[in-house]
Amino acid sequence: MQYQATTIASLAIEHQEAIAKAQQQMMNILDEAQGNMELIKKASEDFQETTTKLIKEYERQTAVIDALDIIAIPEIEQVYDNSRSDLDLDALVYDGDRDGVLDFKKDQLIEEVLNKIKDKRIAFTSRKHLLKSSLRLTKTLAPVLHEIGEHCKEVLKLKATIEFFVYQSDVFNASCYPPDDNKLYIILSSGVLERFQKDELSFVVGHEIGHVLFEHFNYPVKHILDEGSNTLAPIHAMKLYAWNRNAEISADRAGLLCCQSFDAAGRTFFKLSSGVTTDSLDFQLHEYMEQFVDLENILNDSDHDPSDWYSSHPFSPLRIKALELFNKSKTYQKFNPEIFGEITEQDMEDQIKRIMSLMEPEDLNSESEQAPKIQRFMFLGGYMISNADGTIEDSEIQALSSIVAPNVFAECMLTIKGLSEDEIIEELQVLAKDLDIVLSIMQKLNVLRDLSIISYADGHIDETEVEVLYNLARILYINTDFIDRVINDAQQVD
Repeated sequence: MQYQATTIASLAIEHQEAIAKAQQQMMNILDEAQGNMELIKKASEDFQETTTKLIKEYERQTAVIDALDIIAIPEIEQVYDNSRSDLDLDALVYDGDRDGVLDFKKDQLIEEVLNKIKDKRIAFTSRKHLLKSSLRLTKTLAPVLHEIGEHCKEVLKLKATIEFFVYQSDVFNASCYPPDDNKLYIILSSGVLERFQKDELSFVVGHEIGHVLFEHFNYPVKHILDEGSNTLAPIHAMKLYAWNRNAEISADRAGLLCCQSFDAAGRTFFKLSSGVTTDSLDFQLHEYMEQFVDLENILNDSDHDPSDWYSSHPFSPLRIKALELFNKSKTYQKFNPEIFGEITEQDMEDQIKRIMSLMEPEDLNSESEQAPKIQRFMFLGGYMISNADGTIEDSEIQALSSIVAPNVFAECMLTIKGLSEDEIIEELQVLAKDLDIVLSIMQKLNVLRDLSIISYADGHIDETEVEVLYNLARILYINTDFIDRVINDAQQVD
């Protein structure tokens, strides 16, 4: 094939789509092969040949673009329309949020689950439920709150009207229901309403409206995992929760647009995380920001809790650090001309991605020098886990293909049958020795976390598979308790 793109950004998208298509074709053949090594070998060889041609074509078209001296302007695929707001949502959204949505739209399994959910959806009864369980706050009852609502509606160019509700609870909480008849419902706990200042409430209200504008309710994580419990792979849960955390970053940006005060946003996070709203503590934003440094060190510790990968919200220090970067960016300046953007949009997004990666799986497609060794280690380790009980299930092969890069998977499938178990173990030990020098503890934990997917890909965990995981942890110098925790957490995701 010949690529037609005229910018580097669009060429990258065209190339990724072509690779994905080739990978899908290979996987379809592997599914039909059912252990036929001749077909598996042929599929792998064809995929290798196709990807080699695509890479050469990518390089050729890159040279053409450079020769034509075309300025590569980053292209943003439009994901959000103006049905809910006239705000430029594609410019405001956090890249990790948008990219997650685009990834889900291409994922056939997730789309199938979403269609099942839509088919079962009952009539929308949120307002009826709210009127039964909480108090509707009219303009007379809560004039300041309605003033905040009108301000946020104007700033975010919201088209729907807002109804506020409050329920009795000292726990600081807020939520927003999707629009119904051009109305959206914001629900606040009494604790938030009573103890948060006006600018802090503006951040909270703006944040909740942000969830609606970016249509985060289209991907109800818990509902998707419940409905897809028999079809989705464990890695889907991790991807969904990672996206859920990224969605909070986008909503925080909407909150900052409303309150227009980073200090107010900081105070809001402080109250939400500490529960302290009195003057007994002297709030200092710069000291609160320092907690991010402490947390970053902890998240890179060998005792890292794997349940973080299934958390629906980022830790507060990570969120406030991400919002600080947005507050300093030229992106924010587009929406608030009164501030000066010190950092470019790309620099902001790159730094936030690094921050969010502290709670997310390692990027398996990294172009770092150690990437080939990581990939080979993961394939061999995953293969050993799959074969631990003497039978390699199709679901285990599918899971293995989901955690290893397509080209590595194809190449390894060609060579694995020629290796004995002892030879595989020996190679794993050599790789582990090399990786121990270059990998951080967090990277090692991510590798083991991804390998644990294989152990329960067939729906149950065999003791022999767990023992292989223990051995892989030992040669990476990671305590085997981590394996127990990550498997336990993954089984309890709901």
